[in-house]
Amino acid sequence: MEYVTKGLQPEDALRCFEEISAIPRGSGNEKAVAEFICDYAKNLGLEATRDEANNVVVKMPASAGCEKVAPVMLQGHMDMVCVKLPGCDHDFEKDPLKLKVENGWLKAEGTTLGADNGSACAQMLALMARKDFRHPPLEFVFTSMEEIGLLGAKALDPALISARRMLNMDSGASEEYQTVVSCAGGSVYEFKKKPVFETASGDAVSLQISGLQGGHSAITIGEGRGNGLKLMARILHAIAAKMDLRIAHFEGGMKMNAIVSSAEALITVPAGKGAEAISIAGELAGKIREELRISDPGFVFTAQAAELPAKTLSSGDSAALTNFLFLLPDGMRYMSREIEGLVQCSSNIGILKMTDGEIYLCDCIRTSEPSQGDQIGAEFELLAATFGFSSELTGGFPGWKYDPNSKLRATGMALFEKMFGRKMEIQATHGGLECGEFIGKIPDMDIMTVAPTCVGAHTTEEAMNIESFGKVMDYLVALLDALCNE
Repeated sequence: MEYVTKGLQPEDALRCFEEISAIPRGSGNEKAVAEFICDYAKNLGLEATRDEANNVVVKMPASAGCEKVAPVMLQGHMDMVCVKLPGCDHDFEKDPLKLKVENGWLKAEGTTLGADNGSACAQMLALMARKDFRHPPLEFVFTSMEEIGLLGAKALDPALISARRMLNMDSGASEEYQTVVSCAGGSVYEFKKKPVFETASGDAVSLQISGLQGGHSAITIGEGRGNGLKLMARILHAIAAKMDLRIAHFEGGMKMNAIVSSAEALITVPAGKGAEAISIAGELAGKIREELRISDPGFVFTAQAAELPAKTLSSGDSAALTNFLFLLPDGMRYMSREIEGLVQCSSNIGILKMTDGEIYLCDCIRTSEPSQGDQIGAEFELLAATFGFSSELTGGFPGWKYDPNSKLRATGMALFEKMFGRKMEIQATHGGLECGEFIGKIPDMDIMTVAPTCVGAHTTEEAMNIESFGKVMDYLVALLDALCNE
C-alpha cells in the first residue's frame, strides 16, 4: 500500500497506524483487526490469544538480561467511533480510512481518524517488532468495544494477564504531557411503577422545557447545568402545592449518561384552575431562568392551555411520580479534596418514559469513592420504596481511585521531566476508563497513562500530532528500559 506518512518518523509506528486504518474497526466490528494483530504477532514468533469478545493479548519475552524483571502490560482499545461528514460516501463497514497529513497533523478525509485509540495499537505493534531496546517481559493487551461501554475490558479474563504494572495508552482527548490518575466508577439504576389511570377531568395544561445545554454526565456534571426532568418536577411540585394535579404525560431524556436538555408534561387541574396553574408555573420558571443565567442562558419554558386528554394517572400515582422526581438526588454531590476541580461523586436522572403499562426512570451514579456511591444508591432505594417504585441496579463499571503511592507513575513522571524538560500534569476524570475495569479485576495493578497529543476525538476534526506521536514512542522505549532497573 501507499503510505501517506512515508519518510516521517517514527516510520514503523506510523506505518502500523496506516495498516490498521485500512481495516474497518467500528465498535463491535473488531474481528478483522483482531485477526490482523494475531497474525502480525505470530509472524514475529510471539504468543497471541484472541477471546470471544475479540480482545487480543500478545506476550513478548524480555530482552536479554531482563528475564527476571517484573512484566509490564501495555494496553489500548482497537475500536473507533465512526462519524463522517454529511455527503461523505465512506462506508465504515468495508472502506479503509483515507488519511492525510496537514501541517504536522495526521487526519482523515471526511471521517473520524481513529487515533482514539489507533495510536496505542500502532505503537504496540511497532514495539513488538523492534529488537533494539531493553525491556521487561511485555504483555500487549488490545481491547474491543471500549467506545460502547468498555465491553471488551469487562469480558477479558484476568488470568491471561500476569503483569502488575500497566501502561494505559488511550488517546481519547490527550496531551503528551498529561497523565490521568483516576476515573469514576458507575452504577445504573432503573425505577419502575405500574401506573393506575383514571378518566381525565378539569382543565388541561401543556408544559415544555427546552434550550438547556445538556451534556455528558461525566464531563459537564460539575457545571451546574439544569436537568429538564428535575426542573419540570420542581414546577409540577409547585402547582401541586396549590391545587389538585394529575399527570397525563411526562417524559424526557434519551441516555442515562446525558444531562436532560428538554422535558414535556401534560397535566390536568380542577376546572377553572388552568390559568392559575400556568401563572404558578410561569412565575417559578422566571426564577429558574435567573438561576440558570450562567449555565443555561438558552433555557425556555412554555405553559399553555391544552386539549383535555382521555385519561391521567391517578391522584396517588401523580403525586408519587412528582414527589419522587422532586426528591431524587441529581447533579454534583461531592468534590474531591485531593484533586482540585474534580467531581468525586454525582448522579444523573437521564430518562423518564411513560406508557400505559409502566412508568420508567433511569439514573446513573458516578463516583471515585465507592462508599459515597453506595450511600446515594441506598437513598435511591429508600425513596423509590417510599413512593411505590421498584428499584434495580442493572449495570455498572468500577472506578479507579487515585493512588498517591504509585511507584510506576513516580518513575514515569520523573523520566518524562528528564527527557522533555517539563513536568507531567496530573489529570483526573469523572468519566469511566478501562483502567477502572482492570483495577476491578486485578486490584494490585499499578497503572499509569500516557498518550500523544490528539484533538477532536469522536468528530471529523479528529487529528493526531505526528511529532508528539514520535515523542511518546521514544518515551515508551525509554520508560520500558528504566523499568528494567526496578
